[in-house]
Amino acid sequence: MTQDLTNLSQAIAEFEGWQPKEQGERMPVSPSVSYRNHNPGNLRLSPFALGVRDGHAYFLNDDIGFYSLMWDIWMKAQGRTATRLDGNATIEDLITVWAEAPGKTRANYIAHVEKRTGMSKNTKLKDIIN
Repeated sequence: MTQDLTNLSQAIAEFEGWQPKEQGERMPVSPSVSYRNHNPGNLRLSPFALGVRDGHAYFLNDDIGFYSLMWDIWMKAQGRTATRLDGNATIEDLITVWAEAPGKTRANYIAHVEKRTGMSKNTKLKDIIN
């Protein structure tokens, strides 16, 4: 796996709420769904998942969940998922498929990924995995 793919995956995990509690909370609260399910990408399905809980895949541990996130992006970049993304798709295309919320939330997601990775929203997926 490439460093760009790792960086992109980490940025997605951050935006998806990969943290033990909500930011800014003083009192301990329930971990985010992403954290609780060992699923940093909030993947809905994965061949590596143990099952589905809270509408998202859950994994045996964090390492398998993170690997699954990177594998999912890798497969999308190869055009091997139902999303119809391929290597010519951009980070913006990926986030549009990934983030179900339209408008400002999607724009914030893209801006976060650009800032965190240093890559443009126009970076092609094939350039991330090679």
